Amino acid sequence: MSPRGRATVTAATAADAALVHDLTQRAWHGTVAANSSAYRETPADVEVLFKHGGGAFVAHLAGEAVGSVRFVPVPHAEPSWEIKRMGLLREVRGLGFGTLLAAALEDAARAAGVRRLQLGVRRDQPRLVAFWATLGFEADASVALSSHNPLTEPPVTMSRRLDSAASPRPRRAPAS
Repeated sequence: MSPRGRATVTAATAADAALVHDLTQRAWHGTVAANSSAYRETPADVEVLFKHGGGAFVAHLAGEAVGSVRFVPVPHAEPSWEIKRMGLLREVRGLGFGTLLAAALEDAARAAGVRRLQLGVRRDQPRLVAFWATLGFEADASVALSSHNPLTEPPVTMSRRLDSAASPRPRRAPAS
């Protein structure tokens, strides 16, 4: 796979649940610890996310799916979404796809009237804490996650308020 192809991000639907599940499994394999709850989920679990008002975005390179990110609405004083399970195939890591997925999610959140995003990052993934910090997320111990893996220590929780400004631009855009 070459990063010279055309990069796109599209909104997924419930019909894409198996694709989103497969991308997560492939992206996380060998990178995320085996006790991750992601390894116990099924495509049907991903489909439930859509039925409960959540969604996902899929990144493509030259028409091939190379990564995804999910979100679910969460109860909070202001309209909020929780970002879940971003994953990129090894071949495209470091090319800006994570930032593109985050920007697509933020644009959709703003369009839906969401004012706040939150997420949890496994403590054994400090580079991901740093990634989200570059996008304006800050550590936030008050975050109540929609779910937590009882087999791991509590994650680093982060949040970011959204304003009407455009989403963050990629630090490095994928080649097109």
